[in-house]
Amino acid sequence: MDNRPIQAPGRDTGLDFVRALAIVLVVLTHCASAGLSGAVGAFDWWCSLAWGSLARPSVPLFFMCTGALMLCRDSTTPRRILIHNLPRILCAMFVWALAYRLYWLWETNELTRATLWDSVKRTLLLQHEFHFYYLHVLLLVYAFLPAVRVFVRSASRRELEYLLGLWAVTGILLPLLRNFWPFTLVYQIGARYMMNMAYSAIGYALLGHYLRRYGPSIRPGWFAVAYLSGLVFTFSGCAAMSLRDGALNEIFLEGMSPGPMLMAAGLFGLIITRKAWPAPVARLTGRLARASFCIYLVHVFFLRRLNLLGLSAGASPCLLSIPLVCLLLLAAGWLTWEGLRHIPIVRTYLI
Repeated sequence: MDNRPIQAPGRDTGLDFVRALAIVLVVLTHCASAGLSGAVGAFDWWCSLAWGSLARPSVPLFFMCTGALMLCRDSTTPRRILIHNLPRILCAMFVWALAYRLYWLWETNELTRATLWDSVKRTLLLQHEFHFYYLHVLLLVYAFLPAVRVFVRSASRRELEYLLGLWAVTGILLPLLRNFWPFTLVYQIGARYMMNMAYSAIGYALLGHYLRRYGPSIRPGWFAVAYLSGLVFTFSGCAAMSLRDGALNEIFLEGMSPGPMLMAAGLFGLIITRKAWPAPVARLTGRLARASFCIYLVHVFFLRRLNLLGLSAGASPCLLSIPLVCLLLLAAGWLTWEGLRHIPIVRTYLI
C-alpha cells in the first residue's frame, strides 16, 4: 500500500495550463456545433467535425483538474464542501441562469412581470441554459469528493487502477457499446450495469488525481498514443455513424465516451508531467485559468450576440470561421472577467 502523505501543493503551472486549455476547448466545442448542423458530408461539415473532435476533451479536463486539486487537500471535508464550495457553485449557477433567461426575454421584448416571475420559477426548477449541465454535474462531483478522498488516502496504486478500470468499463465503454450488436441483445443488463453520466464524472476526478500522482512514472509516449488514438476514434466514429444515418450522430462525441476520455487522459498526462514552463506561458495560462469559470459562464451571451450580428461560427468556410469566433468569445469573456473581478461579492460568489 502506498502510504505517502498527500500534500496540498501551491499553484501548479501544469494545472493552470490544463484549465486554460479546457476553457478554450469548451468554447471551441460550442463554435463547432454550428457547423455540424449543416449537410453531412459537405466540406464545411468535415471541417466542423475536425474542430469539434479536437475540442471534445474539454469538460473531462475540468473534472480532472477538480480531482487533481481537491483530492490532495486535507480541507476537502464534508463541512468545507457544504459551507464553502457548494454554496458558491449554487449561487453562481442560479444568478447566471436567471440572467440568461432575463436577457433572452429582453432581447425578444417579452420582459413583463409575468414572464419575470415565470423565469424565477424555471430557474429554481433547474431549467437552465444548455451549457449549465456542467454545473449540475459539478455539484454532485463536489458532494462525493470527501468520500472519494477517504478512499484515495488509503488505496494503493493497484487499487486505484482497479477502480479506474471499473469506471472505464461501466461509465465510459458500456454506454457506447450498448448502441451496437450484440450488446443491443442484452439491453436490460446493459442498462442496469451502465454508470449514469453524472456519476461517471466522479471517475474523471479520480483519474485526474491518479495522473497527477503517478503520471511521472508513465512514459510520455503513452500519453501521446492515448491522445492520438482517442482523436482518431472520435473523428472516425462520428463520421462513420453520421454518414450511415444521413444526419449528425453524436454518440462518439459525448464526453463520457472512449474517444474523449483517451484524449483527455493523454493531454492531461502530457501537460502535468512537464517539468518546466517558460515564464510567459506560465503567466498567460495562469491568468486564463483564473478567468476560465467566468468565460464559461458568459460566453454563450456573446455567442448569441455575434450570431445576431451575422457573425456565425457556422458560416463558410468553417475551417476559418470556427477558430475566429472562438477567439472572439474568449477575448470577450476574458475582458468580462477583468472587469467583474474587481467587485468583491461578484469575485467571490459569481465568477
